[in-house]
Amino acid sequence: AKRGRYGAFLLEEEDLVVEIVKTLSSNLSVPVTCKIRLFRGDLPRTLKLCKRLQEAGCSMLTVHGRTRFQNKETTGSCNFDGIAAVKAAMAIPVIANGGLATFSDLDAILRRTGADGVMSSEAVLENPALFCNNLDAAGVYVDQNRLAREYLELAEQHLGQDVTSSDKK
Repeated sequence: AKRGRYGAFLLEEEDLVVEIVKTLSSNLSVPVTCKIRLFRGDLPRTLKLCKRLQEAGCSMLTVHGRTRFQNKETTGSCNFDGIAAVKAAMAIPVIANGGLATFSDLDAILRRTGADGVMSSEAVLENPALFCNNLDAAGVYVDQNRLAREYLELAEQHLGQDVTSSDKK
């Protein structure tokens, strides 16, 4: 990501990020959304960039409550107060990201940050039924095995072949 100048590394080039958002929002007919991480130890810098992104045409902002230095083995805790500060400063919807592990975390994160929504990556990869509290519309428990079976059935239905077969042809 650093060599390719994308992801959280691109945040070090704030003017370029703002120019990209401005160009996209001026030339596209669809909303432009952004996702950022907090700057390490510099909430005022984060707030300034968020406001610049909004002014450039960002219509929704997702804020990861960790810095780019907090990843893999050094994840650390999520800064929900930082996300709350961004939300308080913005006129556009703000989505909280980071620190979500269970369904009960959803309400806690929304209350603590005031965010308009919550985004998850790793927790949903582990448990795709996280956002429905592992219950289907009838209140029946949904586990990973059921989700995998339903996924394969849908793939078979839409791809028109037996994706569950172990026969290699």
